[in-house]
Amino acid sequence: MNEQPRTLYWIMLGLVGLVISIYVLFPVFWLFLASFKTQAELAQLPISFWPEAPTLEAYKALFSPTHQKGQLLDWPQLIGNSFFIAVSSTVIVLIFGTLAGYAFARLNFPGRDLILGGLLISRMFQGAALLLPTYRLMSMLGLQDSLIGLVLLYSAFGLPFATWIIASSLREIPRELEESAMMDGASRLQSMVMVVLPLATPALITAAMWHFVGAWSEFAFASILLESNEHKTVTIGLASFVELFTLEFQYVGAAATIVALPIMLIFLFGQRYFTRGLLAGAVKG
Repeated sequence: MNEQPRTLYWIMLGLVGLVISIYVLFPVFWLFLASFKTQAELAQLPISFWPEAPTLEAYKALFSPTHQKGQLLDWPQLIGNSFFIAVSSTVIVLIFGTLAGYAFARLNFPGRDLILGGLLISRMFQGAALLLPTYRLMSMLGLQDSLIGLVLLYSAFGLPFATWIIASSLREIPRELEESAMMDGASRLQSMVMVVLPLATPALITAAMWHFVGAWSEFAFASILLESNEHKTVTIGLASFVELFTLEFQYVGAAATIVALPIMLIFLFGQRYFTRGLLAGAVKG
């Protein structure tokens, strides 16, 4: 008697999830398909959903120095800048977040849990409220319109959450494993590197993925700090592209696909690590 209502419940829940997914993903999928169409096909009536004659001309135009679209926006440079910022800040966050997370998980010092909770609460204050003070601070330090300045800024914003994820995961690893390694002659640093960190791989990958995606797709701070064209990122380029070519959706779709591709690949190949890392320490951490 109980199986039928439960089955009906899961069917209804699945249908609701399917409707929401279609509602959210349909515009994204349509824009992706538009990148393979020509301007004439996009303007024809009735509108065709699938490309009648798929073409890569929009993608070629973005990377062609002789094409108008490639001349106005240097996409290889935009992609290179974004990769430099995202990868560099991810490495910094992972190194310092691992050391700080280990300290919070293994060392006893006054106010440890209070400080760790404060790191998580600090994420509440990121956003539009910090744009003006951040701009003034970076200007005073001479880091305005600088890729290095953006790397340091993203690292500072990403470090608290990465520390919390790693510390929560390390707390679930038994101390006895580390103590056994130290009894065999390993130092604390060696036991951390060779024993603890391999077991915390899902949390490390989660922290790295989370920060890389955020740094790659960040727009607000990059838009106010980066002024010269040679320092701009893909998100600024995409926003400028939409302003310049509002009606040419094949080029907008191609640019949006290029921006979204690294994020899609990261979640495609790292989804299981991402889920395990977020759930690690969810009960006790």
